[in-house]
Amino acid sequence: MADTIQWSPYLEKMREELNQLTLKEIRHVEGHAIMPAQEFKTSQVHGGLSAYSVEKIEKIAIGTFYLNETIHYGFCTIIPDDSHNMPLFISLWEEGEREITFLVDLMPTVDSLIDEEYRKKYLESVQPLWERYASLPGICPVESDVVRSLCSIIYTAARVPIDKEGMRLAVLAPHPEYLKNYISFVQEATEVEDRAKRKEVERKKKALRRTLRESFAHEILRNTVAKTVGDNLLELMRIVLF
Repeated sequence: MADTIQWSPYLEKMREELNQLTLKEIRHVEGHAIMPAQEFKTSQVHGGLSAYSVEKIEKIAIGTFYLNETIHYGFCTIIPDDSHNMPLFISLWEEGEREITFLVDLMPTVDSLIDEEYRKKYLESVQPLWERYASLPGICPVESDVVRSLCSIIYTAARVPIDKEGMRLAVLAPHPEYLKNYISFVQEATEVEDRAKRKEVERKKKALRRTLRESFAHEILRNTVAKTVGDNLLELMRIVLF
C-alpha cells in the first residue's frame, strides 16, 4: 500500500515560501558539521536536513525523512537572531497512509499575555489564518503537554484521518500559509533597542530551544523512530532544527 501513497509536497511548498528570502547555506552549527544530516540513508530511514542564515535570522532549518516508506516526516524551524524579538516559527509534519498529524505555530519569545503590543503584532494578526483552518477535520490540541506549553494562542494542530488522497494538500495548506505570514514579519522587523527587553527575549528563546531539543525524541518523534535514526544523527538533528 505504501508505494501507492502520493506523499504531500511538504518540502517543495515550504521552500517556495522560503525562496522569498536571501538564503545563505550554513555548513556548521554550534561547531558541528551539518553534512551527515544533509543526506542520510539506512535500512529504515532516508532523508535530509538543510540549514540557512538570513538577515535578522540566526537559523532556518528545513527537511524531510521517510521511515520504512510508510511515514513521511517534515520539519521547518526559524530562529530569529538575538537582536529581534520575532517568534520562533515551528512546523512539524507526520504523514502516514491513513492519518496526518501536524503542528504549525509562532512560539512567542516574550510573555505575550503581558506584552500587548507583541501579542497584537505577532499573534492576533495571524488569527484570521487560525480561524480559516479551525474547521479542518481532526483539529485538536497538541498531544504533548510539554510542546503545548510552548505554543502561542494561535497554534494549529491536528490529527487528520485521510479518507481520500486529495485531502493531503488541504491538510498541508496551513504550513506554507503560516510561513508566508512569518516571512512578512521578518521583512518588516526592526532591532529591539531596549536592553531589558532584549535580555528577556534571549532568556525566553534559550528556554524554548532547550525544551524543544529535550523533547524532540520523546515528544515530537516517537521513541521507536528516534532509535532507528541512531544517537549521533538524532543529536545532530536536534542541533540543526532547534
